[in-house]
Amino acid sequence: MTQLAAPPEPGLRERKKRATRLALQRAALHLVAESGLEQVTVEEIAAEADVSPRTFFNYFATKEDALSAVDREAVAESCEALAARPAGEAPLAALRAVFVGRAEQTVIDSEFWRYRAVVAQAYPDLFARVLGASVAADHQIAQVLAARMGVDARTDPRPLLLAGVSSVARRTAMQLWLAGDQRCDLATVLAECFDEISSIAQIA
Repeated sequence: MTQLAAPPEPGLRERKKRATRLALQRAALHLVAESGLEQVTVEEIAAEADVSPRTFFNYFATKEDALSAVDREAVAESCEALAARPAGEAPLAALRAVFVGRAEQTVIDSEFWRYRAVVAQAYPDLFARVLGASVAADHQIAQVLAARMGVDARTDPRPLLLAGVSSVARRTAMQLWLAGDQRCDLATVLAECFDEISSIAQIA
């Protein structure tokens, strides 16, 4: 099975850009969760993130973009981790290992996810945009799965189905984690979601 070569580690400049983008997203989510979308300006978001409005527009076209964007680097890191899993590992097991591992990092910034849940619930249109970005990420994951499986993702439905299933597992685990006021362990909840999917697949 073909293994994808991992790209080089990002340099200092790229890490700073990622940190700025995440700071802007966090500021936007916080302010909108607290005050409402219409009451929050780009200038306020930039000020909370300690950057200029001009810098904001280097990363996002609108405040809605800041609220709904998916972390591109996180998607790339997941693809790299998936490509590096043992060649003989079953696809669903490889996805489980990668995303349960990432869940342990997610809890470090629990406020980000709590604010995002509040905003998504208050503004369904924004949530739809998040889902759209997630679908694009699923296609990236599917390409890596296809390479591992030695199939063509354009004609074989399994890579995209598996990527989609893993997204459902992650969204479900996040909802349960947030509903439990983050008292439970996200990685454990996500692992249980993947295990349930495996059980359902065996029954079917």
